Amino acid sequence: MRVTPVRAERLSDKVVRQILGMIHDGDLQPGAKLPTETQFAEQFGVSRGVIREAMTQLQAQGYVRRRPKDGTYIQEDVQDKFARPVSDALKKATYLDLLDFRESLETRMVEIVVERASDEEIEEIVESLTGTDDGSEPSTVDHYFHYKLAQASKNVFYMNFIDTYYDLIEEMAQQNMKDQQRSDLVAQEHEAIARAIARRDKDAAREAMAYHMRMVRKARQSQEDR
Repeated sequence: MRVTPVRAERLSDKVVRQILGMIHDGDLQPGAKLPTETQFAEQFGVSRGVIREAMTQLQAQGYVRRRPKDGTYIQEDVQDKFARPVSDALKKATYLDLLDFRESLETRMVEIVVERASDEEIEEIVESLTGTDDGSEPSTVDHYFHYKLAQASKNVFYMNFIDTYYDLIEEMAQQNMKDQQRSDLVAQEHEAIARAIARRDKDAAREAMAYHMRMVRKARQSQEDR
């Protein structure tokens, strides 16, 4: 019997999943204009901030496009994305392959965050250290922190990467969080990254992220050696 593990999700993830389901089922057609953030917030029973984050994810993944002063539209080729298979090369990628890529990607990403993020966005990053108020597991908080960094970079490729590899990244995080000592250290590493960004210290942010990635790698290799 195959059982899919239950995981805590951010509210924005749930909104994204529902919207993708509506697109897949044909309730939302390619090229259709979506309701406003206020209308969607009322329909989903969440805040406008949750809807805004969901729209940012959908845009990063190429499902919707935003027209300034007009609105948000479903991409014309959206159905092609559902039919597009994951390449065999990516299926064969190992955890260490992912860590190699994340290390080079995210150490640069935090530098861009320092350059581009507003004070309000940096405040949100700091607040994400404590997760959300919906009872999220530590591994989900870990993903949320890295996604907030990607979001603050204002680079859709970074956001798309974090969400595309959500399951793999979260699985790695879950392994880390099984060790309470490692879980506490992850929280400290995240705080060091956030504080460096809050100071707008690019070098410190890069070094803090590089250290975090090295520790993730070390923990992973330690698990494999057991």
